[in-house]
Amino acid sequence: MGTPAIIPESTRIRGASLMFAAAAIYLALRLAGLHKLFDRDDEGIAALLEIVGTLYMVVYAFATYVIWGQFAAVENEILKESGALKDLILFSRGLKEASRDGLVRAVRGYARAVSESEWGGLSRGGDLERTDKLFASIIASVTEVKPADEFERHAYDHLIEMANQASRHRDERLALSAKRIPRTLLLFVTLTAFTILFLLLLYPFHNLAMGLIAVALAQMLLFLAHFVLTDLDNPFEGTWNASSQPFADLATRYR
Repeated sequence: MGTPAIIPESTRIRGASLMFAAAAIYLALRLAGLHKLFDRDDEGIAALLEIVGTLYMVVYAFATYVIWGQFAAVENEILKESGALKDLILFSRGLKEASRDGLVRAVRGYARAVSESEWGGLSRGGDLERTDKLFASIIASVTEVKPADEFERHAYDHLIEMANQASRHRDERLALSAKRIPRTLLLFVTLTAFTILFLLLLYPFHNLAMGLIAVALAQMLLFLAHFVLTDLDNPFEGTWNASSQPFADLATRYR
């Protein structure tokens, strides 16, 4: 299985198409003589470009910082939840096999379901009833343990604590997973990007080739910036995703 591309081919093709489209629009406007209307306004347009560009930079940096923080927090909670469940299996070795088997099966079944199906449900904001029930079965398996002696009682207390930790991390992971960039913020970033491109189309470049290159490059960079922002916004769908591998390992490597 090959390594996925950093930027998917379909995205690269779309970006190249938009770049050539922007250059073609600029060329058409140039041939129509629109630039002559703004020959004496180059300084004003340049100043406006600087203001809008600075505003875009600040807002985009803020949006990316917030989204990346949420993305990293989801990954962190994945590791904490899977780690608590792994400890649940390891510390259950202090119990008798008859008491332990049901707990181990419940943890592995839940971990398998999370790695196989929950990511898709979270990406669509869909129903998580299956994994909710499987997690509830883990809690039930822990509470149903009947310690036979003081040693098992001590192990049981640890299991209760770890089950509570796993539950807290699951709740936090699901809460973070539901967060998305506010639509108004995304709209503002997008409109600011369009404003930059619009001003470049009007800017009276003295050199036609320079104008074509500037518009094409700006279009490509703004498109890629938008792609990164929207792709990171959903940790479970797109090019950069939070990995479910810790749960897959939990389902296969620990007994």
